[in-house]
Amino acid sequence: MTKELHPIMQDLVPAVANSIARKFKGWVERDDLKQELYLWAIGRQGQYLDQLNEENKEKREHSERRIAFQMRRIAEKYARKEKARKAGYHPTDEAFYDTATIAQLMPSILASVIEGTVLEQAQELINDGTPRKQPAPAEGGNLLAILIDVKRSYLKLEDEDKIILRMRYYDNNTLQEIAQYLEVAVSTADRRCTSALRRLQDNLGGDSPWQ
Repeated sequence: MTKELHPIMQDLVPAVANSIARKFKGWVERDDLKQELYLWAIGRQGQYLDQLNEENKEKREHSERRIAFQMRRIAEKYARKEKARKAGYHPTDEAFYDTATIAQLMPSILASVIEGTVLEQAQELINDGTPRKQPAPAEGGNLLAILIDVKRSYLKLEDEDKIILRMRYYDNNTLQEIAQYLEVAVSTADRRCTSALRRLQDNLGGDSPWQ
């Protein structure tokens, strides 16, 4: 297969595959990326032959950069689909638990944990417009299922993260008050809150494969 490729294409394929494999480490195999890129390159190199054989070095290098850019887009698209598939989502779904959504849901989650309120009550959020997000792909678009997922993931957090999230989203403490409690700077308290949300996001399977 590789013998049919122009030498420049042959060099670009492994270089791009290695780069994207590092970016999506653990989610996609380098050899699979190379295979995907070889197939793409073979099918399209005819339209690039004149540009790749250009005698003017500057023009030829410009063409190489354009082809490399297109290869990266193809490889990233493939890698995102693989990441989505391995994370348990359908490759065509683009609705994931981002930290902004988690933050909106935290008051209801924490009320359920601390007060024992029934999560079904949070279905009222649909009627008042908060949050206006796409359905959770793994759960068929059910807000209650989303809340249950987030609650389950919250309970897996370390105690310090739970306390920080409770202070921020249930007790409504300011960052200054959280900083005072933690005996750290306000900027550090802010980072701690963000990190706690991200660890909760990790428990849910990580961020969107399309990012």
